[in-house]
Amino acid sequence: MITAEQINELDLLFPVLKKLTSDQRELLFMHGQIIDLPASQMLMQQNQQCQYLPLVLQGVLRVYKLSAGGREMTLFRTGPGETCLVSIACQLRQEEFPALAQVEEDARLFMVPMHLYHEILDKQPVWKDFLILTLYEHLTETMETLEAVTFDRTDHRLINWLLDQTGGKRGLIKTTHEAIAVEIGTAREVVSRLLGEFKGQHTLVLGRGRIEITDPDRLAEIRER
Repeated sequence: MITAEQINELDLLFPVLKKLTSDQRELLFMHGQIIDLPASQMLMQQNQQCQYLPLVLQGVLRVYKLSAGGREMTLFRTGPGETCLVSIACQLRQEEFPALAQVEEDARLFMVPMHLYHEILDKQPVWKDFLILTLYEHLTETMETLEAVTFDRTDHRLINWLLDQTGGKRGLIKTTHEAIAVEIGTAREVVSRLLGEFKGQHTLVLGRGRIEITDPDRLAEIRER
């Protein structure tokens, strides 16, 4: 059984829970559990059975695919007040998890057991509405990712990512070339080559584990060519 303080936190982040019946809430809070996971911890492996639906209270989860060659492609992220699209799909179809889910920022999760998921979904339409909305939001995010990878040039995707990190202004980004490659769906060597070109055009300064954007306007101009 979780504490009253934890219940209040859940109600604040997931207002849909307040619309459940008292019996449903009692079941949910009696059998659900709150867990804390550190950054880099794997939550789900590919082809693993889905036994819980995670509701995110704190932190960020990253859901991604891994190619046979070891390249990663981020599908979407799940933050506070959200749950996982892929977990929902697994619950609906009774299938194994088709991707990987990793804790990107230290996370606190409320884990809803499978049997409660089905019981609440079947008996409470408002819960179903919440899940459908979550599916829509994450599907939209995934489609945007696939559209960018499929139709946008790699250098444009990289510039977009860099400018997103600094809000289109000068700024410092603490990251690695490998991490950027994962985000934009390409190889580390490609990222390193392009960053070197942008450096040569005096738009940024490179350092170990850091990139300083010095001329965002010039960087945006390169994207428009």
